[in-house]
Formats: sequence, C-alpha cells, structure tokens
Amino acid sequence: MTASEQLQPPDSRPRLLFVDDEQRVLNSMRIMFRRQFDLFLASHGAEALDIVKDQNIDVIVADHRMPKMTGVEVLSKVRALSPRTVRILLTGYADLDAVEGSINESEVFRFLTKPCAPKQLRETIELAARLAREAPAPKAPSELSPSDTLEIIMEADTVTEIGGETQQLPAVAARSLNERVSRTDRMEAPQFDEVDAAPAAQTEARPKLATGLGIVVFSSDNDVIETVQKAVRGRLPVYNAGNIVHVVKILSEHRPGVLVTDVSDDKATIQGMTARLKEHVPQLVTIAVSQHRDVLDMVWLINHGQIFRFLRKPLSAGRCAISLQAALQHHRLLLKNPELVKRHEVDAAAPETTGLVDGVLAALKNMKRLWV
Repeated sequence: MTASEQLQPPDSRPRLLFVDDEQRVLNSMRIMFRRQFDLFLASHGAEALDIVKDQNIDVIVADHRMPKMTGVEVLSKVRALSPRTVRILLTGYADLDAVEGSINESEVFRFLTKPCAPKQLRETIELAARLAREAPAPKAPSELSPSDTLEIIMEADTVTEIGGETQQLPAVAARSLNERVSRTDRMEAPQFDEVDAAPAAQTEARPKLATGLGIVVFSSDNDVIETVQKAVRGRLPVYNAGNIVHVVKILSEHRPGVLVTDVSDDKATIQGMTARLKEHVPQLVTIAVSQHRDVLDMVWLINHGQIFRFLRKPLSAGRCAISLQAALQHHRLLLKNPELVKRHEVDAAAPETTGLVDGVLAALKNMKRLWV
C-alpha cells in the first residue's frame, strides 16, 4: 500500500462519486478507491444528483451511456448544482455527440475512455481531487459584478429559443441572458437583424469594454473570420492571424482574451499550439472550430488543451455569439480569480506533438501576466 492509499480520517479524505449503470464497474471502483477517498457510488443519474445535493463532492466520474440520463447530462446538471465539483467523463463508447457535449455542455476536466489504465485513472482522479480542494469554486453567473460581464448580445438584439418565435428581448430577459449564456444546449442561435452603422452618439453610449480585450481568429477560412466579425457586431476588436507567428504577435501587442482556432487543417500544428498556449497563458480561452468531428482529436483537445467550446462549420453568427460571450466571461473570471487557473491544468503533450511550435511560442513563457 502506498502512502497516498493509507486510510485517512474520513473528514479529510476527498469525496469521490462514481456513476455507472454496470455494477461490476462500481465494484471495481470501490476496491480501487475506498481507502484513499470518501467514496460514493450511484447506478443512475438521478441517484448521483441526489448525492451531489446532499454531499460536498470533490470529484465526479460518470459513464456516458446510461439509461434515462446520459453521463453528459449528469455532468451538465452537476456543473449547475455544484460548480466546485471537478467533472470527468469515463466511457467505453466515445461517440461524437458525447465528446462534443462534454466540451460545450459539461465543461469536463478530462475525457477518459474504457478500458482506462488504472495508473492513468488514479493519477487523473488524484489531480482532480487536489484541484477541487486547492482551487476556489467558479462563481455562478448571478454572482458576477457588471465589470465582469462583457456583452456581445445586448438588449436590442433578438433571440430564438427552442419552440418559440423570434422576438426582441425585453430588458429583464436581456439581463438574465448572461446567467444562461453558456447553456448552449438550451438555446438556438440568436437571429441578428442587419443594421446600419450606429450614429456616433449611440456608439459612445455603449458600455466600454475592458482595455485590451478582444478575439484572435486563427484560420484561413474567410467564412470563419466573417462569421466571428458578424457575431460581435463591432462591439469588440477581432484580429485575424494567418500563422502561429501572427498569433503570438497579436497576443503580445493586443492581448485578446479569446482564441478561435480552426482545427480543420494542419492538425498536428494546431494541437501543439493549443497545448502550449494553455500551458504558457492559461487565462486565454480557446474555442475550436472544424468542419469535421474526430473523436480522438476532440478528446486530445480536451485533455491537453482544455478547449472551452467546440463549434462545427459552417458557423452561425448566433451560436458563435453565445459561445464568444461565454468565453469572454470565463476569461474575465480567470483574470479576477487567478487560483481558478489551476482547474485548467492539462496533461503534458508529447514532445513530438509540440516540437514544431515550441520555438515560436517560447516568447510566451515570460508572458504569463499578459493582461495585468
């Protein structure tokens, strides 16, 4: 028995919850983790949510394919119920919808596939438990101050919700949009009316954005660039980068808080850049876009790059706006609460994956305080 496995006082052990509809899996997890953790087991989603409501769970590990409620749905609900709980999806059926949902809906810390090596599983859970105890819980949107809320979608815009008609947002609904902005599973793309350039007086009346904030788009696809520009509607700067050198230059000079990166081409380079950027400037929030969904690539971007959202091409301006506003809000939270950065610790990428970009990104190693 290792020192970390020795029995600890119940009140000091991290609280770990496994959710799986297969009893043999739960039995294996009990044997593997009962000495090190205050362990809870659930065979379905509703039972898991009851435990989360009653117990201060540090880490939850959920299987995806379960009856009535999938693992992604469980973790999405846990994210709302207990933001401090670190979420891990462990599944033997890594279908595309599960991977995409784990990014956009559950915001998982790691995505693991069965069979998972015991050493990898243990190390991942130990890291998650440490981060849950050391890093503060993310704030709920309702707890944010006005200075932390960057609005791309404003009161004059229109939005289409599932089952509803397009209509202008009333003031109350517009204010509550920030509280729901990251719940893309509940919203269809907002439909923006084409408008002429605002008169100078109206432009000056808009709330000023924090100095230096903006979006850098790393893509050779003009449609991606134009859609991002349409989504923000001139309410904050959008910078286009044609290569990694341009990305670093823009980060250094303009300090945008969000990176939209196209992973459709030159996959290895993009993956290496994403991993190294999260390591050197973890406050930068990354949205990945691609025309194709590949399970292994998406899982890699979760575990090594901690991407915030994954959007499929062709992009819609509405859904892009929702994701960008959520990303900007998350960036502001990371700046205001530096300890939250710990919750985005990534797995080390293999040297052969990042070797091509290490030299270019070396300049960022001393730029961890870009936004100060």
